[in-house]
Amino acid sequence: MRHFTAWGVLCLLMGGPARAVQADTPSPERLTQEQTRSEAAPPEHITLEQALSLLDERSPWAAAERSRIDVAAADRVEASILPNPSFSYGTQLLAAGVNTGSSVVHELSLEQPLMIFGQRGVRRELAERNVSAEQARVKAALAERALAVREAFAALLANQEELRVLEETAVDLGRVEKVVKGRAAAGDSSRYDVERIEVESRALEVEVLNARVNVADASGRLAALLGMEGWHPKAQGSLRTTESLPDLPLLWESAQQRRPSLVAARARQAVARGGLNVARRERLPVPSVAAGVMFTRNEQSTIALVGVGLPLPLFDRNQGAVARASAEMQAEARALDAELAEARAELSRAHAVLEGRKGALARLEHDVVERLPTVRRMAEDAYREGRGGILELLDAFRSLKDMRVLHLKQQEMVKLAEASVLFAAGLDTEP
Repeated sequence: MRHFTAWGVLCLLMGGPARAVQADTPSPERLTQEQTRSEAAPPEHITLEQALSLLDERSPWAAAERSRIDVAAADRVEASILPNPSFSYGTQLLAAGVNTGSSVVHELSLEQPLMIFGQRGVRRELAERNVSAEQARVKAALAERALAVREAFAALLANQEELRVLEETAVDLGRVEKVVKGRAAAGDSSRYDVERIEVESRALEVEVLNARVNVADASGRLAALLGMEGWHPKAQGSLRTTESLPDLPLLWESAQQRRPSLVAARARQAVARGGLNVARRERLPVPSVAAGVMFTRNEQSTIALVGVGLPLPLFDRNQGAVARASAEMQAEARALDAELAEARAELSRAHAVLEGRKGALARLEHDVVERLPTVRRMAEDAYREGRGGILELLDAFRSLKDMRVLHLKQQEMVKLAEASVLFAAGLDTEP
């Protein structure tokens, strides 16, 4: 009995791990599914270029906007279709009088309109212009969303950097807190110094918590712009401006050619011009040819029928459609002029803001940021040597933290101003 029990325990010990390994080993189908999900998942750490690529390639909003191009492309099919023929049937019955040949006559005919004056050609041209205009509109909408992504990315990067600054300040303050408590234990400082630095440390912890919430909020905003639920991206990059932008006249030349809103306005003007061409071409009459047969009953005869029809444009010469198309073309021309004026004003404003932000950043870095480490070191040395109190030390730490955060905010504003200039000049889109 003891041998049987030992053998059973040994089998359990040998089989248990094997079963556990077998249970923990995923099946090939599960590995394939997990690999697919891993490939489909966006990266946790992304650069600005990757964020813009995700917007272009995987954003549901971008896909929905592009699908509208297919709706406009359907007009090509309609523009190429010939008008349907019409079939008619008529009968003649002798009602009174002398039968001159047959008392019953059946007439069957088929009529086909002929668009011989190029109506189909101008309609196809208008359909192509509509597709181009929709493509330009989608590109302009994507450019606006890309600007929002740039701004959200800059905000996330700035919040991440602010959190890092606060965490570093908390570590440094914790180190000073130990020094203060050590001096208090040795009798070199008062209990007030300990209480004051502890209060300052706890307040800084609250700032760190709020900064983490701000990072999560900025991350969520970026994920929402890209339409990716449950994704918490972290930005990789620098807040420093890396682009060397040309002067304002060169920027305006680029804007006239590449700014998506101006390209879309010109495309709408081309559509209006094509609509006027269609309206004028459709003033021309559409002739039709007809062919058929006529059967008589009494005499058993068959008569072939051939005819030509031509509308007479005496009253309706498509004046309403022509007038509407002419007014629409004038409206689109004025809309283009207005768009040009607004684009130039917007570019001038954005360029001036960028130059001002850069100047303020340079002055802040030269006059303030470079002096912060020296001020902090002097305050710590003065406190250790007994020449300064806890208030001076905490004020130095607080000023250092505030100036570093101000530096980050200024860098963020420069980055946002740079994004506005790129958008206004059309430099953030492909030519």
